[in-house]
Amino acid sequence: MRRKKGQALVEFALVFPLLFFLLALSIDLFRVDWVTSTVAEATRQAARQAVPNEVPVDGAFAGPTGQCSGLALTPVANGSGCLTSNRIDETVDAVMGGFSRSSSMVEASPSSCPTPPVGTTQVCIWPSEQGPAGAYASCTAARSALGRDPMPGDLGSRSAEYSSPQYKGCFEVVVTVIYRYDSLVPFLGGAAPNLLRIAASTTMLAEY
Repeated sequence: MRRKKGQALVEFALVFPLLFFLLALSIDLFRVDWVTSTVAEATRQAARQAVPNEVPVDGAFAGPTGQCSGLALTPVANGSGCLTSNRIDETVDAVMGGFSRSSSMVEASPSSCPTPPVGTTQVCIWPSEQGPAGAYASCTAARSALGRDPMPGDLGSRSAEYSSPQYKGCFEVVVTVIYRYDSLVPFLGGAAPNLLRIAASTTMLAEY
């Protein structure tokens, strides 16, 4: 009996690491699917906030107050400064919640958006908030000169377009969110780095 008990303990000790690995991997796969949906929702909400047609008294690029439309229905939004990059970043942080230990924000195109450290979020907003307007007189002139529909960044800054909406109907804003998943399984990050880099971009037409 003692020999059988000892044998069972040895077998359990040999099998337990594999069972634990499979359990942790299953939990990881579930959480990766969950955080992928959360990242996509964060980009949608942030882009939705970046493009609404707020009235001038709201102070779209003023100091932050009240509630913005990223996390609320537009009719009940009462915020100020809602179109600024910092407020858009706040919306991403609110949607990401406890998944992300910290986040950083830059004004950059999706292709230039840096990958954040493990367990953190990177937010990229394009075009930039402040800067000059584009050099074209209208959407028609921009399409003619570019030979295609304008893309985010082709028509100048967001604040310039908001103040003088000569590109109404063709001015696009894109928000990119990248999250580096912190795996429960040791060495999974090194074995499958692309699996743990979760990214989403949402482009919306401004309603300025």
